[in-house]
Amino acid sequence: MSLAKLLRSARHTRARQLVERLRRIARQRLHDAWPARSAVGSRGPTPPLASRLPRPVFAPRVERVVTPDGRPWAAFLNVTHSLATPIEWRPALAPELERMNLHYMEYLEALDDEHFARAVEEWIAAEPLARAGSWRIAWNSFVVSLRVVVWMQQVAERRERLAPPFVARAVDSIAEQVRFLETHLELDIGGNHLIKNAKALLWASAFFKGPDAERWRALATELFARELDEQILADGMHYERSPAYHAQVFADLVEAASVAASVAAEPLRTRLMAALERMAQPLVDLTHPDGAPSLFNDGGMTMSYSPQACLEAARALGVPIPAARERFDLPAAGYFGLRSGSSYLVADCGALAPDHLPAHGHGDALAFEWSLGGKRIVVDAGVFEYERGEWRDVSRATRSHNTVTLDELDQSEFWAAFRVGRRARVRCERFEPLGPGFVLEGSHDGYEHLAGGPIHARRMTVSAGHVVVDDTVRGGAGQQVRARLLFHPDVRVRRVRRGLLLQHGEVMVSLDTSSSIELVDAHWCPDFGVRRATVQVVISYGAAPCTGRFSLTRVATTHQEPFEVLAALPQRESTAVLP
Repeated sequence: MSLAKLLRSARHTRARQLVERLRRIARQRLHDAWPARSAVGSRGPTPPLASRLPRPVFAPRVERVVTPDGRPWAAFLNVTHSLATPIEWRPALAPELERMNLHYMEYLEALDDEHFARAVEEWIAAEPLARAGSWRIAWNSFVVSLRVVVWMQQVAERRERLAPPFVARAVDSIAEQVRFLETHLELDIGGNHLIKNAKALLWASAFFKGPDAERWRALATELFARELDEQILADGMHYERSPAYHAQVFADLVEAASVAASVAAEPLRTRLMAALERMAQPLVDLTHPDGAPSLFNDGGMTMSYSPQACLEAARALGVPIPAARERFDLPAAGYFGLRSGSSYLVADCGALAPDHLPAHGHGDALAFEWSLGGKRIVVDAGVFEYERGEWRDVSRATRSHNTVTLDELDQSEFWAAFRVGRRARVRCERFEPLGPGFVLEGSHDGYEHLAGGPIHARRMTVSAGHVVVDDTVRGGAGQQVRARLLFHPDVRVRRVRRGLLLQHGEVMVSLDTSSSIELVDAHWCPDFGVRRATVQVVISYGAAPCTGRFSLTRVATTHQEPFEVLAALPQRESTAVLP
């Protein structure tokens, strides 16, 4: 890591974030030096339970538990973890996100009462706050925010069937965890993390009663009032600009609105309902015909509750759910698209992310995804993992996305797992209806620092079943300019006289271009931990400055042009690690 790169990243960070990060680091070091003393502040008398405990809003995530040998195994990130006694809470070789998911404990929803109680008891015994390093995973504020809500919901659901001594121990631990969270908010990170923090505090304010509950409710109300105004853009999109995280935040706000009603926090509930009403349209617009979200930026197809489940839960609260728009624009977020029956295209012509929070942004400016006949054809690469290294780098890299690279470089300066130095500035210059479709023109300056100051501009002319892409690189000094398209693994690629023929089931598409085409091995990661082999097309336009064009057109399945089947790639998919 160079000092210059660090400074290019840090200059976008808000002063309050830097102060809070330094404060967090200092507290962590003090905790590790005197863990018993540091844990004292989170202890105290457990508040009494509310007379009516809030219940879960969403159905149990039964897919989070599998029983291949008759015993329960937690399932997440396409791996499994044994829940047999004793549970291994600190698997040494597991990546950080995997260990965090183990401690989210969302799989508790799918366990029977016996295994539920046993897992909670084991966690309480194995993971005291008064332990050096406890803050890294088990008592990480984001992890605590998820876990305590699961515990509170499940205690409410099962209380009459559980042994009173166990309920008392679980409730004591919940109170300790919420007190810890109250004084360890993720103010250095912000974004969706603070929404999780606020939801947990609000849920605790309805689970308990008394002065502690009132204080948590006031703090949650303050957080939501501040964060919703900033985090929800004018077009209703969550400002981190990830469709998957947008769905996750939407689900969090649904749960928060439901519990706000139970504690008569009407001004807060009104604010939450208004936010949900604004967020519903982007959630609808950024959902593919297969029912899963777009994969732009970080996220996964099943990372959160499905868009349909989110919308149904919101409707049950009284949120009006909009219809899917045929032609849509989300100008603040930078997403533009067309939906025609079971065909769908969405393009990214917007900012990478909030300048102060670029962690989940990718090098996908001016890229697009395309579904036809309900099937994904041109896909975003997705995310395999958050662990720093090769696969994290690949997921963020411009060369993995359906846009243009110069000399294989990235539009923005991605480094480490979540940091960004130099950022591409994207301009949407034109979005206009064109018949039943649209024309979109945009550009970015992500390569302007190179010799000759090149600027990439793209014009997309879109109608149902037809896409024409015109790329222009203005300026530059001989850099090699290449456009890329990543295909769904089930797409068969065939060579024809004028380009390529693509087939996914009954859907057939021709790719036409006068530029040279190369096919390379690639991967599609529709969810964390899933990696499927596929094909990426690399279209070489030549040396900058230059122009290039390609088109994609749906053709009848009776297409009879002679073709040569290209060497087939193995259709692999990583599978869960089962016992």
